[in-house]
Amino acid sequence: MRQTITITPSETTAKAQEPAISAPVIRPRAIVVGIIGIVALCVIVSAGELIAKNIQIGMMQLAPALVGVLFVLVIGNQIVGRLAPRWRLTPAELAVAFILMIPAPMISSRGLMERWLPLQVGVNYYAAGNRWDVLFFPHIPELLVPWDPEKGARQEVAVWFYERLPAGVPLPWQPWVVPLLVWSILILAVYTAFFCMTVILRKHWVEGEKLSFPLVQLPLEMMLQPQAFLRNKLMWAGFTVSFGLFLVNGLHQWFPTVPEVRLNIQLNQFFTDRPWNQLSYWAIWISPAAIGFFYLMPTDLLFSFWFFYLLGKAQELIAGMYTDNVPFEHAAFAAHVAYQGAGAFVMLAALTLYSARHHLRHVWLRARGAIPPDEAEQREMFSYRVAVWGLVASLLVILLWARYFGMTWQVALFHFGVYLFVQAIIMARCTAEGGLLITEGCFTPMDIYTFGERQVLGAKQLTMLSFLDGIHTRDLRGMLFTGLMDAQKVTEQARLRARKVLWLLLGGLLLAIAVALVIQMWLPYRYGGINLYSYVYSGASIQFFRENAPFMEAVPTKREYPNGPLFTVVGAGVCALLSYLRWRISGFPLHPLGYAMAPSWGIVVFWFSMLVAWLIKVPIVRYGGMRIYRLLRPFFLGLIFGEFLSACMWSLIAWFGQLPTPTFPWP
Repeated sequence: MRQTITITPSETTAKAQEPAISAPVIRPRAIVVGIIGIVALCVIVSAGELIAKNIQIGMMQLAPALVGVLFVLVIGNQIVGRLAPRWRLTPAELAVAFILMIPAPMISSRGLMERWLPLQVGVNYYAAGNRWDVLFFPHIPELLVPWDPEKGARQEVAVWFYERLPAGVPLPWQPWVVPLLVWSILILAVYTAFFCMTVILRKHWVEGEKLSFPLVQLPLEMMLQPQAFLRNKLMWAGFTVSFGLFLVNGLHQWFPTVPEVRLNIQLNQFFTDRPWNQLSYWAIWISPAAIGFFYLMPTDLLFSFWFFYLLGKAQELIAGMYTDNVPFEHAAFAAHVAYQGAGAFVMLAALTLYSARHHLRHVWLRARGAIPPDEAEQREMFSYRVAVWGLVASLLVILLWARYFGMTWQVALFHFGVYLFVQAIIMARCTAEGGLLITEGCFTPMDIYTFGERQVLGAKQLTMLSFLDGIHTRDLRGMLFTGLMDAQKVTEQARLRARKVLWLLLGGLLLAIAVALVIQMWLPYRYGGINLYSYVYSGASIQFFRENAPFMEAVPTKREYPNGPLFTVVGAGVCALLSYLRWRISGFPLHPLGYAMAPSWGIVVFWFSMLVAWLIKVPIVRYGGMRIYRLLRPFFLGLIFGEFLSACMWSLIAWFGQLPTPTFPWP
């Protein structure tokens, strides 16, 4: 029987390399370089995002900061190779250093620290005037926060975090120790689940479906063929276009007489009459880097992303003709479109796992010991038996942790089940196949568990979910799962031993957590959180306390959005239909992943860049063929490289010089 989902391999997928006779020799210096890179990235991302504020260089799935540090490493390695050839790092050693660094920008940004630390004190600092001390404090476990829930709002540890430490007062580590350790149990259990899931899915995605992993193609070019990359004139032409664009826009901030190239146009301002004024946020963001990444994407998926986004806008327009639009709390789309996206997410995750059913059956038989290991399993970071039972064990720890702090078994299972097996899988699919820089969804698990009737969960669970949604399911940018999948792709291309890479990744991850924790504890206590990036300290950290407060004591008389269940089912049905049509009709142009992601923030930001990339790529492939497509590929890699390196440069200028910078088109 044929698979339900047919995934079109990317035109950019290279031919599979023959297995190496032996893995490259990796000397300790590669690990040392990687460790230095981890520390540098934690400092650069933390300071660049929180102090400079307006350039987010760590929150994307391929962080500009990571590309910038890799470029410095590659250039430095070329110089060392000329002066002292025996100290020159081999391409495999560059890959080792890169893999070590992959978790660092994610951990330092939205992936963990920018949500974890402010979340623990924001509810206390902002409780005054919101009655959160009455609504939430009685239900907050003392082990989860560095302050006493019985002693009221604005306690010193929270006030100092937001308003800086008084002169001469040391950083208050002591009240943080226990909550950090308790939260670490949950965080490390989730990361363990991610590691196990990457091992279980890798072979099917990489070898079976041959996904292209667009986000790692630029780093692979820089590491494995550094001289060819640096000498390619087309690459430098693309770099000049992209870097020059942001150089001009940056100079405009200093000298207004220098012309500015607008990269953002708010479209809502042009539509002031009903029903057009009922449209949710609609804007054009032009990103050369995004165009470069999307050039590497399969054309059918590229078309589907922008087509379904505009189709969603058409749905909003039709809804605006007949009724007031009810905003969906966690998306830039109207509720009926966002709930369709939620249903499509669930269906697509189920179909994605179904398409891998033969491989998953093999993994399960290996986990039970029913069949012996094969040679292919040796290419995984650890055995399938360890992956399966490690996933089971991590899930058990997660559920026991949630149950201990007051969640029911069914709510905890639903919440983390959707997070791990729906949101995480679809986000990883978006980066591995679609090259999306921003991994965001359009819902939280409780949006489809309660459909707006959150009061049924009770005050205790709403309090816990205010923490858990804030740290996990609300903002999926910087999700480590996608980084681990990319790391395995780099491992394969660099012919490294996966089982040694596992220990490097684990070490890099733990070091990044430790370094980023120290930095992002020191920064707010030194500068004051209210003086740093407002989204982190005054937005995301308290969003769900603000949203759940009305349900803590008052019982709404009607469902917040009564048609939510209907549109969720519609979304699941449309996704299933699109998958069936792709299975039955060769060349069917609409991809279910494009439909599922249409209401997400990543598409809201990048839809126009996707349209531009599609308009460029289609005639190139149709009239020039794959030869011209490959010939022009370095130009589009240069677009990515130029924008990312420019972002690093301007972030450092803003950090050290406190000077204005251009706006980068990935908010």
